[in-house]
Amino acid sequence: MIAAVWALAALLAMQAGGSQTPNVPIIKGTIVDGRTSTPIKDARVILVEASLDVRTGADGRFEFPKLARRTYTLTVSTIGYIFVRRRVDVGPNATIDLTIPLAEGTGTYQEQVTVSSNLGSQSKAIGVSSQMELGSAGLQDLRGVAADDPMRAVQALPGVATGDDFQASFSVRGSAFRQVGVVMDGTPTQLLLHSVHGVESGGSVAMLNTDILSRAALFGGPHPRQHGDWLGATLDFDMREGSRDRFGVRGAVSGTSASGVFEGPIGSNHRGSWLVSIRKSYLDWLVRKIEPDVNSAIGFVDAQAKIVYDLTPAQQLQFVVVAGDAQYDDPEADSANDIKTAASSSALSSLSWRYLHPMAVFSQRASFVANDFVNKGPLGQKMSQGHTTQLIWRGDVIRPLSRGWTLEGGLRYEYLYMKDTARKFTATGPSSVRVTAERSATSEPSFASGWTQVSWTRAKSAFAAGVRGTDRTSSQHAILPWVLAEHTFKTTTVRASGGRSAQFLNPLIVTSEPVAFVPESAHSYDVSIDQPLGNGVRAQVTGFYREEADVLRRTGEDRVDPVTGKRIVESPFPVFLPSLTGKSKGVDLLLIRQSPTGLSGWIGYTWAHTRYHDEKTGEDFDGDFDQRHTLNVFAQYRLSYRMTVSAKFRAGSNFPLVGYFSGTTDPEALKLSTMRNQVRLPVYARLDIRANRTFTFERSRLTLFVEVMNLLNRDNFRQSDGTIRANLDAVGFVDRLLPRVPSAGVLFEF
Repeated sequence: MIAAVWALAALLAMQAGGSQTPNVPIIKGTIVDGRTSTPIKDARVILVEASLDVRTGADGRFEFPKLARRTYTLTVSTIGYIFVRRRVDVGPNATIDLTIPLAEGTGTYQEQVTVSSNLGSQSKAIGVSSQMELGSAGLQDLRGVAADDPMRAVQALPGVATGDDFQASFSVRGSAFRQVGVVMDGTPTQLLLHSVHGVESGGSVAMLNTDILSRAALFGGPHPRQHGDWLGATLDFDMREGSRDRFGVRGAVSGTSASGVFEGPIGSNHRGSWLVSIRKSYLDWLVRKIEPDVNSAIGFVDAQAKIVYDLTPAQQLQFVVVAGDAQYDDPEADSANDIKTAASSSALSSLSWRYLHPMAVFSQRASFVANDFVNKGPLGQKMSQGHTTQLIWRGDVIRPLSRGWTLEGGLRYEYLYMKDTARKFTATGPSSVRVTAERSATSEPSFASGWTQVSWTRAKSAFAAGVRGTDRTSSQHAILPWVLAEHTFKTTTVRASGGRSAQFLNPLIVTSEPVAFVPESAHSYDVSIDQPLGNGVRAQVTGFYREEADVLRRTGEDRVDPVTGKRIVESPFPVFLPSLTGKSKGVDLLLIRQSPTGLSGWIGYTWAHTRYHDEKTGEDFDGDFDQRHTLNVFAQYRLSYRMTVSAKFRAGSNFPLVGYFSGTTDPEALKLSTMRNQVRLPVYARLDIRANRTFTFERSRLTLFVEVMNLLNRDNFRQSDGTIRANLDAVGFVDRLLPRVPSAGVLFEF
């Protein structure tokens, strides 16, 4: 008994003695990638009030021991990811273990789980061989400091062809940019470009600040057609949500514009967020400084906003606005039909609702898109003007079924109003002109469509089949089926896909003869083999084939009559005819490495041939965007948590000089001819290099971007508007593109 009492007393004494030595507070944790949850090495973590600074190890871990009890500000910075600032309250005897996810680029990591279908937010669609995705960081690295344009980032993707430094447009597998469907947060529209209507040799910039985008995904070849009707690839942009954690400010100055991004939570319970971006360009000033011979350029201002609010844990509202104005001025415009000034205004707004039911996900979206433009001559005469309005409603549902099966589908209705007027003038005196030709048209078509897809997924196999049907008020119809499949044999993945696409013609086009309009259509087929090679490297080979029918072409072009040898003068206004059938075939080769450290990037090579036959005239010619050889290379190396260097190389055998020409692009050798698309622009090649360096302060971060475009100062050329002389010489149809251009930009994050 006495021994037991002594033992109990000793135990109580030990406990009492231990309580007199309190534990020292510790803050420790792990920094991980917000998308993959993999640890991030060499991230800089600062505990501001304690003036402590550590780097994460290979396991992403950090630790601050022996801290005083108080509230601390903890910041995390590593290049390529957002700048994070958190408040941490440290109490007595506290050991705080944090897991801090970082979103790439300028995004904001949201600590919530979102259930979604592939209605525009899912990458790696089943069986789609030609699909590439850029996150926020990739868009930042590839957009170009001088251009500040997410479309320029897409131009660097494998399989994408472009040969014009001044244009945001591009081609995929020989298709024109008008045949690419651009989708912004679930709303398809091609009106979100700052450009000059009717000026082929002008420039264009996307009406989107890259700093507010979370993702851009490009789908080529056969793929699900849930968003709308177009002939070629789909480019899908997602705008990120604002921060639900705290108020934040980002200020950026680039080679063409200055912008500000503001964001923050809604309400004390942070059930929502808001995001606003404003951007103003000085592109017109920069172009004239770089190339004094260029007298005209586009200046613009635009804004974007997104509001997200959770009505309940199962219901969410989103409101998106994108708007902008573009201005064009050519001080040397002096003839009666030269465009002296031009103005264009566009806006998109959408309101969406999503409901997460235990058995399905429902969503609805109502969108409004509008554009106004006017082009004026030297005397203020209106050369052309127009207005477009789109009203769109869509509803979608996804329902998981048993054993890996999923059923999804939706309905869509669109009302379109278009009005366009164009005029030609003749000078009647030094300060007077008269109208010699005028064309005006108005149209109000509507579209009703529905789609459905069933998919099946297993560990090594997947299959999807779907169909889209669209009816237009002008008695035009389209049925678009697709079948997609893939299977993995050990480590090798084989994908095969086929599908039909269609595009309804612009209701305001003028045809050279009465025709029964039908949509442009195409049947496409892909087969690919994807093989991992180790160390984050994989290789992919894709063969593709496409047949097209009823494709629109311009007629009434300047040309030489094959019988008389005399010039046939082009029509005063563009005239078109859906008379082309054609084939496009080729192969994509891709070698890609994706890694958060060290070297990452890709080498993409495409051989392709697009050839058309005109059913009305019997002509055979290469497509306007036929490029036999395309090489896109991007390489980025992460030197440390605060610095990366990268290089981007694009080369192509180039497109035909569109029109009836013979000879070469030499100014003295180009002549009007009887055959179309026989002369090629010279080979295009451009190497850009870039370095990104961050400077991290206690409560903010600055990132410096330095870039040199066309480092080798290579002479590249594009097609422009020229003139035909009496002796049939074709003059001024080729313009020089950008020389070597150094540029720099900064991004401030608070």
